[in-house]
Amino acid sequence: MKQPRVTQNFRDFRASIITSDSRSTNTLQIVLPRLGLTVDAIHQTLIFEPSAGPRVAFIDGDMALPAAGEEPDIPADCAIVGLVGSEAPSRLRGLVSLGAQAFLTKPIHSGSVYSALFLAVNSLTRSMAMQAQIEELKQRRKGRAHVLRAVTDMVLRDGIGPDQAYDRLRRSAMHARQSVEDFCEGLRASRYNEDEEASATDERRRWA
Repeated sequence: MKQPRVTQNFRDFRASIITSDSRSTNTLQIVLPRLGLTVDAIHQTLIFEPSAGPRVAFIDGDMALPAAGEEPDIPADCAIVGLVGSEAPSRLRGLVSLGAQAFLTKPIHSGSVYSALFLAVNSLTRSMAMQAQIEELKQRRKGRAHVLRAVTDMVLRDGIGPDQAYDRLRRSAMHARQSVEDFCEGLRASRYNEDEEASATDERRRWA
């Protein structure tokens, strides 16, 4: 997997602070702008605003968190930092269920905020890159069926070997600036349409 770019500068990031702890809120309101973030949302309940740019949510684990399976819809590109006061397993489990990628212990020390922010944002970036790669591999796996059919058709039609047929298809795909899977799927769809057209023409002639 190609390693995603590491984010070190958090300028243009927006931050949501979700806690009823005024001390934590005050500390984050002072520290985050120094790191380039804009604090544009402060709540005492789990509310997530849509954001045009990257966002980080600081969520207090000492709040009443939803049970597993009842978590609210959290934007996929929102990094989460858990604020930990009580280290009870149930509190930590609640933060993990929400997708927390890093933690800050309370009371929050200003010197520890950057490290938690760095871990949360870059862990999320890496996770999203891995998910995208998994989806791409799934699509390529599905596309292999189209490649196999195209190779078989070419072998039967042109009387050549499978390796030669695949090489021709690969070169044609490169010329079309497509993956070989997408090219073969398009080829299959095109031939299907041609067959349907030919079948309809034969049917009209039969009834003429």
